[in-house]
Amino acid sequence: MKIGLAIYNFDPKKGGAERYTYDLAVRLAAKGHDVCVFCVNGIETKGITVVPLKTYRYPRWFRNLSFALAHRHAVRKVRPDVILGYGNVLDFDVYQSHGGVHSIWMQREIASYEKRAWRLIKKILLQYNINQIIQRKMEEHAIAAYRSKRIIAVSDMVRDHFSSHYGMDKQHIDVVYNGVDIERFRPATVSPKGPATKILFCAGNFRLKGLGPLLQAMGNVVRQGEKVHLTVMGRGKKEPFKALIDREQLGDLINFIGEHSAPEEIYRQAHIFINPTYYDSYSLTTVEAMASGLPVITTNWAGASCFVGHEEGYIIDEPDNIGALTDAIIALTDPARRKVMSENARKKAELLTIEKNADQIENILLEVFQQKERERLYNMSGSSQNK
Repeated sequence: MKIGLAIYNFDPKKGGAERYTYDLAVRLAAKGHDVCVFCVNGIETKGITVVPLKTYRYPRWFRNLSFALAHRHAVRKVRPDVILGYGNVLDFDVYQSHGGVHSIWMQREIASYEKRAWRLIKKILLQYNINQIIQRKMEEHAIAAYRSKRIIAVSDMVRDHFSSHYGMDKQHIDVVYNGVDIERFRPATVSPKGPATKILFCAGNFRLKGLGPLLQAMGNVVRQGEKVHLTVMGRGKKEPFKALIDREQLGDLINFIGEHSAPEEIYRQAHIFINPTYYDSYSLTTVEAMASGLPVITTNWAGASCFVGHEEGYIIDEPDNIGALTDAIIALTDPARRKVMSENARKKAELLTIEKNADQIENILLEVFQQKERERLYNMSGSSQNK
């Protein structure tokens, strides 16, 4: 098959969605498919055709709209057999939402602001933001065609949100969990040394992914006499959290390391992974952490929380439940408990390989391609009979 994928940045170093798309493209190409990636910024990769799109960078709403229009123009020239879209395009055969339901994301984005006044301002800004309106309309465009297209949810949570928000039959929604490279992300041969329990937090949006609640919980943990150290990885900004860090007296206990080209190395330097997110449609970092043998603390608002049972970590209801988050951290300062959960987390992650994900995506794309071929032949037959 000639498979078309579309993403703004085709570069695994840019983030979770980009890393997933890159890994999927490489594996589909290895299966013998002709893979075309439509992108603005892309890295040359053996076996993959990068189709560059010209877009306008500013304003942001026009950047996203121009990407969708440029993709439509390029698709008509390249003519893939089947197109996998992530919600940033108008033309697709299979829609795979990596961001979940836009309106629910918006509600949770607002909830992630600590002060009521900030939440009100953010609500107004989001409701009347042109870029958000365009994103919502693109999602509605994709969902409107769900009976004739294939819809893929990356988690049970996203499937349920689509079903409840849009009144969709769950039977029309495929659930395909994002996979993890279990060879790249693997446990450390020796547990990190030192008296402190080493915690890892990784995100692009520190606020939405719950860094604020984590810092408050860490303050509680330290005041109860436990030794902990937090590493914060990702492209978020430290400055908005400086006052909270000072208030909780955590200055010497936190290390902001920014983005890292080899995150697997950072996972292996930690004892536990915490993702107290307000909203995360899947959370690839959670599964990467589990593959790296880390017990996980997350919330019900993470799609990957369905993989975290009482044998692999802890799930709290809301990131603002500081007491529950504190208790979970303290529980995982016990090396014996961590050891058992580490082994269980790795076993669970081994069921979520990126090869399995690629196989499932390939099967769906093949089914769609075959259906399109049947319809094409039927239409050709009908046209011949009418002559």
